[in-house]
Amino acid sequence: MNAYQKTAITTLVAVIILITVGSLVRVAGAGLGCPDWPLCWGCWLPPSSVDDLDMAYIAEKGFDLAEFNPTKMWIEYINRMVGVAIGFLVFATFLRSIRYRATQAVIFRCSLLSVLLVGFQGWLGGQVVQSGLVPGIITLHMVLALVLVGLLIFTTHEATKTDVDITLSEGVRGPFTRIAMALLVLTFAQLILGTQVREAVDPFIKDPGGLARSEWLANAGMVDHIHRASSWLVLVAGVFLFRFMRLNSIAGLLRRLGYWILMGIMGQMILGIILAYGGLPKSAQVLHLVIATFLICTQFYVILLTRDRTQHAT
Repeated sequence: MNAYQKTAITTLVAVIILITVGSLVRVAGAGLGCPDWPLCWGCWLPPSSVDDLDMAYIAEKGFDLAEFNPTKMWIEYINRMVGVAIGFLVFATFLRSIRYRATQAVIFRCSLLSVLLVGFQGWLGGQVVQSGLVPGIITLHMVLALVLVGLLIFTTHEATKTDVDITLSEGVRGPFTRIAMALLVLTFAQLILGTQVREAVDPFIKDPGGLARSEWLANAGMVDHIHRASSWLVLVAGVFLFRFMRLNSIAGLLRRLGYWILMGIMGQMILGIILAYGGLPKSAQVLHLVIATFLICTQFYVILLTRDRTQHAT
């Protein structure tokens, strides 16, 4: 791989790590661990104790010292630092994409778009904090993170696709791509529903003296029931895709990816059962989002592998 490919893949992995760290922030209820932006309790570095705070600044901002929690503060601060590191990686990816400006302009343009998106995400992250974690903004923040992942997968694929050997007949390629796209749409919709369920339990996180954690999902409302029911659609679509691969003797990389997609969907179903009937364990929440991200990335990559006619023997 050349320098651009290595940087793009590194950036892609880093963004997925950031999504994981972001899920840890939400599970820990640490979104306001640093109640201001870009400072943290009025400091550029997390203060070690309340004694290190500028009380005039705290009074001006109206912060409640009872909310000062070193653990949550550091979780949120690490999340911000990972975001900053990704900003530099995305910019480095853009700089190395300049070599493709004349020969593969789409790589250059998408890399530039990634830089702009990261900048917007940084601004939006500040709005999330300043708004006091308004649910809609949090969901938008998550969706845009997935859009960034998609851009990085696309640009990496465009720079490496000549090294990927995929052979499909024309009669198989079209139906296969359509099934994969339907599965991706269902999976993405399921992830959005999952974020809505997460928003429905946010009030319980902010009210530690209220309902027991094991009762949160039972009080999440209709969106949780829709999320559970629609998961079966994703499973059926995943089984159908894998069955199509077997019936048409699709082997190699696509077959392996299809297998991992099906295993990921089944894993999500199991985690959903654990979350619903196991008291909403935090580790399962994080893993649920991580696997959802993996599924969307893998499904999108499968579509990219099959969409370009010039890659396939017919």
